Formats: sequence, C-alpha cells, structure tokens
Amino acid sequence: MALKEVKVRLLDLEVGMYVCKLDRPWVETPYLLQGFRIKTQDDIDELIKYCDFVYVDVERSNVASPATKFQNRVYTSDEEKQFLTKIKPRNYKDKVGREEELQSARESHRVLANSAQSLMEDISSNKKLELPELRKLVTPMVDSIIRNPDAFTWLTRLKHKDNYSYNHAVSSSIWAVAFGRHLGLPKKDLQLLAIGALMFDVGKVKLPDKLINNTSRYNQYEFKLVKQHVDFSIEIVSNIQGIDKKIIEMVATHHERHNGNGYPQGLSGTRIPIFGRIAGLVDCYDAMISERPFVSAMSPHDAVKKLYEWRDIDFQSELVEQFIQVVGIYPVGTIVELSDGRIGVIVAQNRVWRLRPQIMLLRDEEKNPFSDFTTIDLYKEETDSEGNELHIIKSVEPGMYGIDPEQFYL
Repeated sequence: MALKEVKVRLLDLEVGMYVCKLDRPWVETPYLLQGFRIKTQDDIDELIKYCDFVYVDVERSNVASPATKFQNRVYTSDEEKQFLTKIKPRNYKDKVGREEELQSARESHRVLANSAQSLMEDISSNKKLELPELRKLVTPMVDSIIRNPDAFTWLTRLKHKDNYSYNHAVSSSIWAVAFGRHLGLPKKDLQLLAIGALMFDVGKVKLPDKLINNTSRYNQYEFKLVKQHVDFSIEIVSNIQGIDKKIIEMVATHHERHNGNGYPQGLSGTRIPIFGRIAGLVDCYDAMISERPFVSAMSPHDAVKKLYEWRDIDFQSELVEQFIQVVGIYPVGTIVELSDGRIGVIVAQNRVWRLRPQIMLLRDEEKNPFSDFTTIDLYKEETDSEGNELHIIKSVEPGMYGIDPEQFYL
C-alpha cells in the first residue's frame, strides 16, 4: 500500500503541498480549517511561526513525489551550510522605527538587567527557578527585537565594569535573539535562545568569587576550575521543570568550537547543536566588546574582524558571516570618522547596505563637540556639504577626542 502521509520539515515545504496534519493540535494555531494546500511562500512562513514539522498528504499534493523526496530526510553538513548561506530574514520586518522602539525598550532593558542580577542571587541561595518566570522575563525583550532589533542592540552598550556577569548574560541574550530573528527563526525559538543565553553561565555562581573576579589571566589550574561552570550550569538548568532540551544543549555546548578544540566534550562542526553554535558566537563577541576584570574591551569593529579571522577555526564560517550581517561591519556602538572629518557613533544598522548605517554625530570636522546629538542615515545622506561622497573611513578608539560613551548611551 502506498504511503499517503509523510512527515516534512518546514525547510522542505514547497508550494503545492497539501498540509493534512501539524505537529500540534490545530486549536493551538490560528488555522480555522484542518488541512490546506500551500499556495505561496507566505503560507510556509506562517507555518514556521507555529510548527517544527508538518504532515503532507501525498495524494492531494501538486508536487512530484513528496513521499520519496522527504521521507526520513537527514541533513548532511553540506546541506545545512547551503541553507545557512541562503537563509534571509524574510519572516520579520521592522514594525516601528528605532527611536520609537527605544522608548519602551529602555524600561524593558532595565527590568531585564535588574532581574538578571536577582536571578544570579536566587541561584546562589539554591532557590528553585521557574520556567514561567523566565519566559515572562525575556518576552518583552523578544517582542521588542521582533518589532525592531536596533533599540535593544543599542542598549547592549550600557555596561558597567563592576557587573560583568550580569551585563554579559543580558547582552548575550539580546544578541542571540537578534541573530535568531535574522535567521528567520520562529518566536518560540527566539524565546528559547533568550533563556539559553541568559542562563549559559549561571554555573559560575558556584565558583569562588576570587576566581571569577581574578584580575589576571587564568593559569592552567584556574582555567580547569573555571571550565567546571559548564557542568554546574547544566545541573542548574536541567532542574528547571519543563525546560526545553534545546536550552540544555545550548548551555552544554556554548564553549565547544568548530575545530574541536572547545570544551567540555571537544565536539566539532555540526556535531555541535545549532543553538550551541549560536551561543558560542554571541558569547565570544559580547565578551570581546566588554570590560572584564583581566582585559580591556575591544572595539566592536575589531571584534568583528577577529570573528572573521576565526571562520572555520572556532566558529562555522557561514554562521560568522550571517552574524556579521546582524551586527554590521561597523557594529552598533562603534565610534567612526566620516570622510568629511566628523566623528560619530553607530546607533543602528541598515538591513540592506551594511556600510551605510545610522550614525549619531558627536564631533564636527574640527573635532569640536556638537551641542546636540543629531543622527544621520548614510543610506539616505550620500554626500557631504560640498557634494563629495560621504562614507566611513575608519573606526575610532573609545576615549579619543575626549568622547565619554556614557554621554550618549544613557
């Protein structure tokens, strides 16, 4: 007897397929009819929001042999790479402007940052964590990034030297969600990324304060102790009732590396779960641009250059290139000099042309401070006052020309 229904991953769906069953009850989705034929790519995009896979009726589909094409499909690493290079942020469009979103994002960021500190304190006192509370904590941030990621990515620059652990947890969570949005992941996965990134270092609360706050690089013995935080984190997260296995995998593998030189398992390539690979990237990037007890912050621009150097060494090349699409060649927070001599800071990316971001102007052509901070969009403002092409010529180290970051991040 011929197979009538086949399980199909969302990435394999095609126009013409007849969806007869979901991976969840129909009542948990907005679909009024139980069964429909995919007519456009928009239908597929809508399914991605609610499902991980669906069942296709072979006989009612208008495509060639879906049963033999997709039954028990297993992706090879080459196919996965091809997907990652072709994937586009097609599922999300900016619903509001950066300035409008920034108004609500500031309060959500403040609550998230304060709650992250409380979360660490609860873990230190062995208080049981509740999944609904974690979801409630990250949802405003996820919703904001879905509307427009520029506001929250800008707020990742609000860091204080004496709170690296809390700052890093919050910023990593923000970058993970922004990256997931870019990859077109459904909202439920964005929430998992948010929680996973917020939690992947929680095991450090089980380590001695002297070790965590060490102002010099770790020796071999100290580094061996620090690496134990992964096991502590797994234990803490695994004890949260109802926690998704993707979050546990993310926590367990965020220090694994593409070439197998990571820890604790020495996994390599696509043996590292995709959420773990995302976590490793955002963890590394945010650490580099943060002030830590034993090392000064690197400029976002230099951090991007480092990630690019580490393609197919520490991190999968295709994922690095996609992440750079998120943060930009000159990431948010980078201080730059324009071709006409003015100095400014990147406040938002242009989703189409990454070399033409939005810039808050800080110094004029003579490097004198402006009385008010105004923002220009290089995508729209292509020439300077003399009609010459206006573009970024270089990044500028923080602190040059007397620029105090606190002035414009707050």
